[in-house]
Amino acid sequence: MNSYDICIVGAGVVGCAIARELGRRRWDRPLRIVVLERNQTAGMETSGRNSGVLHSGIHENPHSLKARLAREGSALAVSYAAKRGLPLLNTGMIIAVAWEDIRRGLWKEISSLRRLWFNAWKTQTRVTFITSSGLRTWEPNLHACCGIVIPNVAIIDPQAFVQSLKVDSEHTGSVYAFNNPVTDIQEDGTTYIVSTEHQTIRATCLINAAGLQSDHIANLALHADHYTIRPLRGEYYEVIPREKRALIGRLIYPALPPQATGKGIHFSPRPDGRLFIGPNAILVADKLDYTSHKTPPGQFIEAVQKFLPVLEEQDLRWSYAGIRPCVIAADGSKSDFIVSTDRADPPLINLVGIESPGLSASLALARHVVDLPCIQERFSL
Repeated sequence: MNSYDICIVGAGVVGCAIARELGRRRWDRPLRIVVLERNQTAGMETSGRNSGVLHSGIHENPHSLKARLAREGSALAVSYAAKRGLPLLNTGMIIAVAWEDIRRGLWKEISSLRRLWFNAWKTQTRVTFITSSGLRTWEPNLHACCGIVIPNVAIIDPQAFVQSLKVDSEHTGSVYAFNNPVTDIQEDGTTYIVSTEHQTIRATCLINAAGLQSDHIANLALHADHYTIRPLRGEYYEVIPREKRALIGRLIYPALPPQATGKGIHFSPRPDGRLFIGPNAILVADKLDYTSHKTPPGQFIEAVQKFLPVLEEQDLRWSYAGIRPCVIAADGSKSDFIVSTDRADPPLINLVGIESPGLSASLALARHVVDLPCIQERFSL
């Protein structure tokens, strides 16, 4: 049985970022770190199936962990991508109100802009309110009566990001064990004995960053049904005609009421020049159900055609889906990030409900985890 100081379960963007951060710190001795992953490589689930947007955090409660870590983490990710030469598209984000919504009397969208403006003010995020004529200077083909612009928002290639974090952590000694789904976790008073389908390891500290499976891993370690993930699927369609793909160059999000499930179906350009529409938000029973009962393109066209009337249903092709590991609070809203030291000795840290803006927050989230007292007290100089 191999022994390690720290076992991280999950090689998504958060697990890889934590492994990298652990390897960058000075400890009393080099740490032995293993990352267990159920899939054949890193970032195959939520981390690699998203828009790649490095969010500012203004969609979140300004006092939440999501808002703070998204703001800090997105700045770290932009700097990281620039240093590593990773694909990065600095577009800024427009959150817009369509003329059609105003004509229909949907003034709540204007109220939504006011709420986002307040969130930006609370978090010292630079935003600009912009009228219809101002929007045309940013996006000449966009049909909208007003909006706010967040200039410091970028889009990263999520797969390239995850793989780079993995390589960085390997350079400082982290070991990855792929195709190793965890089947059992026992605690003997001083260490964790973690069994997979192929091996059993012993670790002084266990960090659960298993994303969609984080509730299952936490419940295995706690021997109780303490957490429940509600998988939320988001689908994406790609805009195929080259001439229509060129009509939008920036992230265009709709203004939505605060109780909305997600951030809304939006125009999602990518660093490789492609343009996507999505995601929607559908609760699913299966955490890996990416393709059953695909949403027809008409629903996506209905969401975005008010901003770009020339876009038609035949211009779209279904592309992919991602599933977000949501935790639903008692009041029916989505929970904040859960970063819980559920056992201090030996340390057990559960990261549950790390959904959007998890990609944005990942580098800051890794710092937050490594700075936890149970880690610092056990391994620091």
